[in-house]
Amino acid sequence: MRKVYLLLAASLLTTAAWAQLFNNNGADIYVTDGGFMIVKTNSLANNLVGGNGVINNQGTIVVEGDITNNGNVVASGDTIRLSGNWVNNGGYTGANSWVDMYGGNQDIAGTAVTTFNNLNLGGGASVKRQQNIDAVTSGILALNDAELATDANEMLVSNTAAAAITRTNGYVSSVGAGKLSRATNTASAYLFPTGSPSYNNPPSIFRPIDFTPATAGANTYGAMVVKGDATSDRYDVTTVDDLLCAVNPNFYHKLYQSAGTDASALQMYYDAATDGNWSDQAHWDSPNQWNNLGTATAGNGLGFNTVSVAAVSDFTPEPFALARRKFTVDAGPDVDLVQGQSTTFNPTISTTDIASYAWTPSTALSCDDCEGPDASPNTTTQYTLLVTDNGGCAVSDSLIVRVTALELLIPTAFSPNGDGNNDKFRVLNRDVEKLTLQIFNRWGEKVFETTDPLSGWDGM
Repeated sequence: MRKVYLLLAASLLTTAAWAQLFNNNGADIYVTDGGFMIVKTNSLANNLVGGNGVINNQGTIVVEGDITNNGNVVASGDTIRLSGNWVNNGGYTGANSWVDMYGGNQDIAGTAVTTFNNLNLGGGASVKRQQNIDAVTSGILALNDAELATDANEMLVSNTAAAAITRTNGYVSSVGAGKLSRATNTASAYLFPTGSPSYNNPPSIFRPIDFTPATAGANTYGAMVVKGDATSDRYDVTTVDDLLCAVNPNFYHKLYQSAGTDASALQMYYDAATDGNWSDQAHWDSPNQWNNLGTATAGNGLGFNTVSVAAVSDFTPEPFALARRKFTVDAGPDVDLVQGQSTTFNPTISTTDIASYAWTPSTALSCDDCEGPDASPNTTTQYTLLVTDNGGCAVSDSLIVRVTALELLIPTAFSPNGDGNNDKFRVLNRDVEKLTLQIFNRWGEKVFETTDPLSGWDGM
């Protein structure tokens, strides 16, 4: 068995260099603790020949190109840095080690799933690391400012620590059935820094989500965000249950639970300035409509507005979105008026987030775009109030103003017997403002006079 031992000291890093292409051709390569192996300007190929082809790294390997592993890479407390693609067709064991992808756009590819221990995506902002295969991170996934594009694949962070993903402005994008998955074992908030792909429908958006499991049980949740109207994906945002009036047309999430049975609280993040105002969450479910997820709580975090709901346990099917719950409008009770009278409307509305009022018809109203106009119709009229909130939800209700023509109500008889019923002769209208009532006997003599509308003649 051929073995190559690399014992280069750290002080030799600036002068130590291998040729442009390094192919071990089945030789075992050992880099001891404190040693460096540098492949300048090109790639490293670890090929399996005759059962041999192991890279055992306990130091630092720097490759200024691709790494193609067709054999086995065994790492322990080390670092592998590369500026090209990671192509794994063999075995990789990374015990307390780092793979540092520091170049521009790079791929995670090959035929074998890599379980990274710690994966660092350097290289600055506006760079993309794209998976062509599923991958696992068992330690820390450091996104920094990079986009990790899982494409239609999965990146599973199996480290159950809530802080297992770190970032500055980096995010994870996916398409199709791709997703970022995280294993959990605490009742803590787990951030899923999801965004839309920069290469699919730019400009991309960053819209994360938090899962907070109900218990410390073992669970695995997954998430991705889809930019654009869910209607184009057959999830019609206008098809909602009786509690909802609108679903976010700007983006939606696909959420998964691939292991465990614990319910989880969900916190969605959004930018009110560009996404609009949202108060609730919805799940696309039976019978093929968006259904309200329950009582929601507003908040903020990461520079966003947030909407949170508790105890979500059904993740099938996978679409979830921000939504707005219908508010209620009660225009008020019906009103009875005598012709010439007026009334003031006093509607009851369950929200203060109101963009406009519209009363129809506007006939005999002091205003038709205010909350409580004065109304003085001459005929019976049904008025309808349409209230629109700042999210575009519109709810209406109606009332009827019944108008009675002005008539003087005078009885043709009365019974002044002191029994408390019809003991006085008087005008019965209750809305008389000015009155002179005079009673004359048959000889034309005035026997009674009053100007009090509530007073009357007792027959004396």
